[in-house]
Amino acid sequence: MKKSLITLFALAFTLMFGLVHVASAEKHMAPAAKSEAKMDKKADKALAKACKGKKAGDVVTVNGKEMQCPEKKMNKKAAPKPAKEATPATPAAPAK
Repeated sequence: MKKSLITLFALAFTLMFGLVHVASAEKHMAPAAKSEAKMDKKADKALAKACKGKKAGDVVTVNGKEMQCPEKKMNKKAAPKPAKEATPATPAAPAK
């Protein structure tokens, strides 16, 4: 029993020590991910500017790369609302 308990504590310590290093590595990688997101936003804005007035699928050149214009996205506010279910003009008579 004593050997099993020592082994369990050793495994728990090793697991905890490994998870701390993984979490630390993720923390250092976060700034790089943020800068890539900024670059993606700039590229999206440039693509939107180049595709202004063009159809979806047209080929445009952005920063030396040939890209296709994406389909237009509908805003949530501009999306058509589903029709409400029709209500009866007169309510049904109660059953006797």
